[in-house]
This record gives sequence, C-alpha cells and structure tokens, in this order.
Amino acid sequence: MKEKLNLFIKNLIIFTLIAGIAEWAFSYFVEVKWFSKSWPFVVLFFMAFTLLMHRYLLVSTEGNPKRFVFSFMLITTVKILLYLAIMLIYVLFNRPDAIGFIVAFFINYFLFTAFELNTVIKLFPTSKS
Repeated sequence: MKEKLNLFIKNLIIFTLIAGIAEWAFSYFVEVKWFSKSWPFVVLFFMAFTLLMHRYLLVSTEGNPKRFVFSFMLITTVKILLYLAIMLIYVLFNRPDAIGFIVAFFINYFLFTAFELNTVIKLFPTSKS
C-alpha cells in the first residue's frame, strides 16, 4: 500500500503543478468575473482532498478488495456533499466573486475527478479471461 500511495502522491503533485500552470495561464485570458482570484486555493484544496480520499480508499480496501465499492461510493457521496457545502458557503459570503469561484471550482472538480478515476481504475487490474 505504501508504494501505491507514494506513487499516487508523486503523480498527484505533477498533475497539480500542470493544472495550476494551465489555470494560471487561463486566468490571464478571461475576464475577472469568469475566473476567481481564489483559484490557487481551490487547486490546493482539491489536491489535499484528493490525497486524503485516495489514502482512505487504499486503507479501507487493504486486505479486502470486496469493500472497494462501498468505500468508493461513500467517498463519492461525502465529496459531493462537502463540495456543495463549500460552494454554498463561499457564494453566500462572497457574492461578487460567486461566478468566478464556481467556474474555478467546477474546472478543478472535473480535472481532479478524471485524475482520481484514472488512478482508481489502475488499482484493480482487469482479468483477461
């Protein structure tokens, strides 16, 4: 498990740097209202939360791969509820930046979800029967 987690951390850092650089470049080409100035914190939040959730998934399924579906569904449910709560709280307290924050949040949501799914799929090799 430790090797898988270390490899995931390395890949996550590389992915986060690439996503951060792309979003930094993107932020110069769009109007301020369409992309929040808080995007670096959003990127770091997604990196940290993706790491925590992946670690939980590895620990919970260690020794019992049959628990994967339950653990994955639990993580997905918690993530969606937490993400909605964060967006709602931010929008309530920062109305002028609401559109930009939601755009930045969803961009990162899709990027990090694709990264995480790609990694999770590689955890369980398919049988060739």
